[in-house]
Amino acid sequence: MGRPHPDRARQFSPFAALRGYYDLVRERERVVEPRRPLSDVEARELGEALAQVRRGQLVRATFYENDAYRTVVGTVSQVDMIYHDLWIVRERIPFDELCALEALP
Repeated sequence: MGRPHPDRARQFSPFAALRGYYDLVRERERVVEPRRPLSDVEARELGEALAQVRRGQLVRATFYENDAYRTVVGTVSQVDMIYHDLWIVRERIPFDELCALEALP
């Protein structure tokens, strides 16, 4: 018996015969939510909430991302009025994608 071959472990590594297949299946299972426009009242409330939000404040933000609505709860790390972005921890949310913003106690 000789020395072990350096690539011996490679023969036991997993083999994916259908590379990308499972990603494609997950993508097909995803339900697409149509985006609904904000009413005038909702847009005004969102604008007021954005004007009052401050760095370090705990908030709940609902926004549209990748064909679905998503809600994030966290601390505001930055409100960028130049690029119109809200940063919650390390999550960048463009103002145009926001549909609700609520300050939490």
